[in-house]
Amino acid sequence: MNNQKIKHLVSSCSLVVLLSLLTGCDNTDYKTRIQEENDNINPNGNRAVCLAVGEIYKNMYPYTIQYLEGEIDPKDPWDKIRQNNDLNLKLSLFAKEGLFTEELVGYDGDKPLYRYDLTDEGRKYLDKKWWGGTNFCFGKVVVERIQKVDHQWKDMPMVHFSYHMENVPNWLKNKDIYSLYKGNGSVQSMGEGKRLLTGIHYYSKKSDGTLRLRMSVSGHYVL
Repeated sequence: MNNQKIKHLVSSCSLVVLLSLLTGCDNTDYKTRIQEENDNINPNGNRAVCLAVGEIYKNMYPYTIQYLEGEIDPKDPWDKIRQNNDLNLKLSLFAKEGLFTEELVGYDGDKPLYRYDLTDEGRKYLDKKWWGGTNFCFGKVVVERIQKVDHQWKDMPMVHFSYHMENVPNWLKNKDIYSLYKGNGSVQSMGEGKRLLTGIHYYSKKSDGTLRLRMSVSGHYVL
């Protein structure tokens, strides 16, 4: 090896050492780790995402819709009238996909009253914990690649990655369904059949230097 190559090698090694000192050395296999974390949270591969239908609990079925009168407050996302209208719409749309039965049981004035109950198909997706009422869960996160490891906060790395979702039900591909959750870009992307999604896992370093997961992709609810 000639002197020029030796100088170049020494210079390159010195740069690597310097960068390691400045940024800290992180040799974590984040792709494997993030996959394992999602699989631990979601061992059956069927609850990476849970979509809220509404505050209907087990003892409230069969559930008959109601109508609330008054003005919707455009500044209040939790307006009771808006929430009731959204619930009635969700029940109707999910019934068309076979997750609820729908039965006309009377009228409130000239407005039809429908009674809903869960079908066997609906129970397949039901979150059995009844967190927030009725929620339909599905999906398995499959990590594709790590996009970036962000160390801007000391001892609190943020890992950006791309993934695709398996076990997405056909009913989510109905635009009327995924449009109900338009505030969540990943739900719309899954409904539209886009393959790659992006996620972030947030970590903090424990006193022994190991990482603790603070927030992940699996097991989150979409209201």
